[in-house]
Amino acid sequence: MNLITEDWHAGAVVEASWVRAEAASFPRHTHDEYVLGTNLTGVEHIWLDGRSLEAPAGSITLYNPNAMQASQFSPQGVEYISLHLAPHAIDRVVRDNNLAGNTFEQGVFHHAALHQAILDFARTPTGQRAEHEEAFIGLLCQWMQPGPGKSGEQHASVQRCMAYLRDCLGEKIDLQALAAVAGLSKYHFVRCFKKQTGLGPLQYQMQLRLLEARKRLRRQQHSLEIVSELGFYDQSHFINAFRKVMGVTPHAYAQAFKTKARG
Repeated sequence: MNLITEDWHAGAVVEASWVRAEAASFPRHTHDEYVLGTNLTGVEHIWLDGRSLEAPAGSITLYNPNAMQASQFSPQGVEYISLHLAPHAIDRVVRDNNLAGNTFEQGVFHHAALHQAILDFARTPTGQRAEHEEAFIGLLCQWMQPGPGKSGEQHASVQRCMAYLRDCLGEKIDLQALAAVAGLSKYHFVRCFKKQTGLGPLQYQMQLRLLEARKRLRRQQHSLEIVSELGFYDQSHFINAFRKVMGVTPHAYAQAFKTKARG
């Protein structure tokens, strides 16, 4: 059995692992948590409470607490992300956000937005706590309320928060504070904000920071000052975020405008 688990991290609510398995299998076993996962490559053959299922790449798997499950991975190898979610925490989210009628049917299914949300959560560094929390709430929104929702839901609250974020580019704001500005729970706040803007609130603030950073780089402001004044975690965080959007490093971007000024 060749099984490699990477990027494992644990918390009171969720344990996450990114797994690569080749010619491997898990015998029948059970968990006392929800186990939510997505396959990235390969095919997983599953036995779940008496049913035989197949999970190809891109599919979602969900096992409810105390379900009996076994897995056999294809010889070509499988790569997947697995999240173990504490039932008491999920129950609290359901209760606090009036989702009591929701049920979670276990098995294999396809849900592109949830697949992407799980991937985004797994890729968000745990050291960036606010962003990590936002990615997790976004994941829960896709899992628990996959429907389109109402157009313009909580529009005024979202607009108020967008203005607040524009005025606080240098502050490290947590989701609880933003939700308080909106007058919503964190769960509904993230859900409504993303439906209206296409981004989570902290992702939106990052775009505003990067727009301001571009202006300052064009004025040849030193990148260390930009990091300090615009609320980036450190120089590496700024470089990676900037390059992801612009395709070049902040230094290369600033040098291009420096060259133009000389010309």
